[in-house]
Amino acid sequence: MADKKVTALSEETSPASVDLAHIITDIATGATNKKILLSTFFNKVPTWLGLAATPATVTSGAIDITTPITFVSVTGTQAYSLAAGAAGQIKILVCTVAASTPVGVVTPAASATDGYNTITFNAVGETATLIYTNSGWMILSLGGTSTAIAAGTGPVTA
Repeated sequence: MADKKVTALSEETSPASVDLAHIITDIATGATNKKILLSTFFNKVPTWLGLAATPATVTSGAIDITTPITFVSVTGTQAYSLAAGAAGQIKILVCTVAASTPVGVVTPAASATDGYNTITFNAVGETATLIYTNSGWMILSLGGTSTAIAAGTGPVTA
């Protein structure tokens, strides 16, 4: 590799967390070449940067766990499921459509100690922010529009 420019190297399109990347440290005091595991590198990136993915929209059935944000579209009575995630994974659900007496019931993978079995959305703007830990999705927050919050309404857990 010493005889190749970085631009001449082949591209890795499916990196693994155990793959290495090249970094240069201490530029101000004299550059040092080092290696870093991708898993270590990405653990140092602020989580809000990871939310750049286009949100997925779901109208019923399984909610995608590979995108951080999902728009929940509820028309009538709909059932949704949320499979198990990875430890520390954040999932944000936002109700963007609520029509025809909406009742959208999300059943996340949850452990016996999570304190709830379902989250029900019935108005546009209702949100749930979850973190996967302890073999289940724990609720970090439930919310809604400022009008809904002032009225004391929002997503309901059962």
